[in-house]
Amino acid sequence: MNKVAIFGKKGSISKYDLTENKPIWVGDLTPGYKPDIIGQYENYVIVFSSMWTGSKMVHCFKEDSGEFLWSHFQQTLHSSLIPFIPHTLDNHMYYLASSKEVAKLSWDTGEIVFRKRFKKSIFTQYSLAIISDDIFLISKKGALLVNHQTGDVKPYPDLSEKLNLKEISSVLGNGVTFMSSIYLTHPQPTSDGAGAGGGGE
Repeated sequence: MNKVAIFGKKGSISKYDLTENKPIWVGDLTPGYKPDIIGQYENYVIVFSSMWTGSKMVHCFKEDSGEFLWSHFQQTLHSSLIPFIPHTLDNHMYYLASSKEVAKLSWDTGEIVFRKRFKKSIFTQYSLAIISDDIFLISKKGALLVNHQTGDVKPYPDLSEKLNLKEISSVLGNGVTFMSSIYLTHPQPTSDGAGAGGGGE
């Protein structure tokens, strides 16, 4: 089994075969951007990059071929004040774009299907979870059910009737990987380089 990993340097990332000492593919980033964090979900590689001006971008590639899929400036996707933690359902990621916005993005095309505001009190903090095929926003005061198509939310009292939400400190539903959750919750934007290991072939 060959030793394979994905490495990033200014301007590009590369899936590299260390056994054969050659790149399998090279993916170009927007000129001037340096990859800070590389994560993977199934066959998608997501790259968080920045440049010296402070501008930040997100790029997405296919892991097997290196095909470039899409890119966005960070502020287009989400607020820098909260961690970016995508949860996946049917090839779309759902995430909190800010403390009071829920968003849906296509993994394949990068299309932002919606970035929708919802009402919340100033002291209420929500986390997102996918349970079976339902998307929930959960806080200590209650739960909201998110419409897959529109991003509209409505109260979901069943959850608070079954669980004491005031005691819940974290949630793990479907569609989020363990390592991706750690990387994206604890970003290291000033790191000198980060790699995501790939399976050997």
